[in-house]
Amino acid sequence: MSHAPDAHPRPHGFHHAGCGCGHGGGGLSRRRLLLGSAALATAAGSGLGLTGCTANPATGRSSFTAFSDIGDDVRVGAQEYPKLLEAFGGAYQNRRLQAYVDGILVRLVPHTEYPQLPWQVTIANTPIVNAFALPGGKVTLTRGLLAMASSEAEVAGVLAHEVGHVTARHSAERQGAGLLAQLGVAVLGAATGSAELANMAGQGAQAYLRGYSRDQEMEADMLGIRYMTRAGYDPDAMAGFLATLGEQSRLEARMAGRDPSEADAYNIMATHPRSLDRVRQAMQLAQAGRPPQPVVGRESFLSEINGMLFGEDPEQGLILDRGRRFAHPSLRFAFEAPDGFRLVNGRQRVTAQHPGGGTAVVDLARGGGDPGAFVARWAGPAAAGRPERLSLNGLPAATVAVRLTAAGGRPVRGQVVAVPAPQPDLMVRFLFMAPDAQFGRFDEAFRRMTYSFRHLSADEAASLRPLRLIVTRVEPADTIADLSARLPYGPFNDDWFRLLNDLSLQDGLTPGELVKIVTQ
Repeated sequence: MSHAPDAHPRPHGFHHAGCGCGHGGGGLSRRRLLLGSAALATAAGSGLGLTGCTANPATGRSSFTAFSDIGDDVRVGAQEYPKLLEAFGGAYQNRRLQAYVDGILVRLVPHTEYPQLPWQVTIANTPIVNAFALPGGKVTLTRGLLAMASSEAEVAGVLAHEVGHVTARHSAERQGAGLLAQLGVAVLGAATGSAELANMAGQGAQAYLRGYSRDQEMEADMLGIRYMTRAGYDPDAMAGFLATLGEQSRLEARMAGRDPSEADAYNIMATHPRSLDRVRQAMQLAQAGRPPQPVVGRESFLSEINGMLFGEDPEQGLILDRGRRFAHPSLRFAFEAPDGFRLVNGRQRVTAQHPGGGTAVVDLARGGGDPGAFVARWAGPAAAGRPERLSLNGLPAATVAVRLTAAGGRPVRGQVVAVPAPQPDLMVRFLFMAPDAQFGRFDEAFRRMTYSFRHLSADEAASLRPLRLIVTRVEPADTIADLSARLPYGPFNDDWFRLLNDLSLQDGLTPGELVKIVTQ
């Protein structure tokens, strides 16, 4: 597991000599750049031998690394990269925007100590706000993160930070205690928000995602600032965008009724918890001179994201009504999450998560015919009784209780429900889970979710269209209330509009200024 963060950063830890087994330690101008991300490292496999201390040309220090050399980083990263992308919605199919992000990475790479690596960046097709790096140069930015950014310099800062994790070989440093043995399980937990699923498979997602130490995060910031300033970008963008991401995390917490200081497990502020003070300290440590004419690239970036999907991709189903309802236009079914649960859409499944420990996972499985026979086959020896037949809005269905075991032997009670999808030979499968002693607390909520399931008519399915991010110029008569009206957050629409456009509560609109709006 990762080391606990020190009480205070240790700047000298970035340059120490010797070797040990530990880790080294009024307008739209408010925001300027993210640095974050959860650089998910990867399953190393038993074939990689441990090496002694190696001097890293990026950090200037020696460290104990589990991978034999940088070539092993490349091999492992290439092996695990498709799994990460799959868990986070696959690649976003927008060749123009992908080429633009490619260009930013190409601009950064020559200024690193490892320009020869097979660097690659991919936009993940998810509204989750995050970024990740794997060993050997594989980087992912989510579509949700790009929607929050307001300039090319902000995106460059995110990429540069991720590049810093790669060149510092932080993934190799932190290998230990089996942390890198189950990347696929960790990503599953991150993408779905389901700690129960991750724990059942033997690896908690949050522990994996928070694997970097405070020193490593600051080191990645320091290296990122070095690379982006050498490439000519405005380094202030990094700290500014971090402030925006912090506001986004707090707003989502307020919407979910959580403590504003608590970020979702899959949010970038949870996977890379960092403060503005530490970013500013990293800027001082980088000793990078400010470019004479630093690149910001606000209008060019906004032009590139104009028309980008906002929120869910209809090909993966849509989460509607402020995260309470799921509807799939092409598969033509819908269901609702009960009060207190939040829906999170993954590529293969939808998860409804309650902070008190209740989880519902909904997916599709091959197998038509009798739902009772289906649940009996799927539950197998875990079944805790005989299947019971149901009728859900006129559809035949069946359910059976199951007994599961979480990591550490903790008993988990579950309930499986199967109901036919509109398409032949497909079953919609609900798996409800909670710790054994708490299942009764969620029993009624699980029942309501089950009985909310229904098939959609052709007209209903056709009416479900995705939201898109549109860049427009403010007209003299425009108001924030008018421009935010199509956002899907109800009473929080104005807050989201201000967040997307770097407007504080005191800021008003400036005619002629470019702003991001959301529309169908």
